Amino acid sequence: MKKTFAFSLALASAAMASDPITIDSLFKNQIGLRSVTSLSFLSSGNANVYTSFPTLTIQGDPVVWDNTKKLSLNQTLMYALNSKLDLIATFGGSYTQNEYQSYTTLEPKSESRTQFDTAWLGVNYRGDRIGELVPMLTAQAALYQKERALRESKNFYLKSYSLKASLKGYSDPAIYSLYAGFGYNAKRKFSFASVKYGNTFFFGGDLSVILSPKITLDLGIEQRLQTASKTGGRKTSSLRSIPTYSVGSTYSLSDDTSISFNASLGGGSAAPDSVFSFSLWQKF
Repeated sequence: MKKTFAFSLALASAAMASDPITIDSLFKNQIGLRSVTSLSFLSSGNANVYTSFPTLTIQGDPVVWDNTKKLSLNQTLMYALNSKLDLIATFGGSYTQNEYQSYTTLEPKSESRTQFDTAWLGVNYRGDRIGELVPMLTAQAALYQKERALRESKNFYLKSYSLKASLKGYSDPAIYSLYAGFGYNAKRKFSFASVKYGNTFFFGGDLSVILSPKITLDLGIEQRLQTASKTGGRKTSSLRSIPTYSVGSTYSLSDDTSISFNASLGGGSAAPDSVFSFSLWQKF
C-alpha cells in the first residue's frame, strides 16, 4: 500500500518549508538534495503590498495603492544534514506593478519594478513518530530583503524570522497536516522614518486526497493575525486578519519529480484577492 502512494504531493503551506507530504517523507528518511521551484502571481485588490514568503505578510509601505500585482519566482533547496535535520535555503525575485489614480487628472497610472528581493536560510527538524503523526519544526531567518516604502528602496539584513511547528499524518486515502507558527519583523529604517509592519501569528491545515497513484486533490485553509504597523513610532493600522483558502492538484511525473498547481483566495478585506502558483518538486 505504501509503495502505491509513494509519490510527491505538494501542499500549499509546506511548499517553501520542507518536502511535500508523502508516505515516504512521513515514515522514511529523506536523503540528498531536493529542490522546489515555484512561480506565483498575487493580485491584492486593496491598498496593501504583500510579501509571500514564508507566509503572507502586509508590508509597511504607507502609500495608498489601488491595487498591486506581483509575479514571484522562488527557488528552495533542501539538503539532509542527517536523518533528522535538513538545511533549507530560499532565494526569490519578483516583478511588481503598483496601480494608483492620479489626483490631478484622475487617470489610472502604475509603477513597476523587477528585483531580487529575498534570501532566507533555515533548518527543518523531523521528530520521532508519535503513533501515526510525525512532528516537524522549521526555523528560518531572512539573510537579505529588498523592500520599498514611499518609493524608497532599501536593502535589509536579518530583519525577519519565522518559526513553524507541524504535525503530519496519513489516513487512507488522505494525507494531512496541521500547523502553527510565528513571524517576527524588526524595524526597518528608511530615510523618512522607521517602519514596523507588525508580527504575524498563523495556523492552518492542509489535506491531500489521493485520487489515483499519480494525482491528488489538495485543499488548505490558513488564518493569519498581524499586529499593528507603525511608521515613525506612530500606529498606522490595527490588528489585521488575513484568512485564505486554497485548492489545487499535484501530478507525479516520476518517483523523483512532481508538479503542482494551486489557487488561494482571500477570505477578508485585508487578504489579497488571489494567489495562483505553479511548483516543480525535484529529488536528486
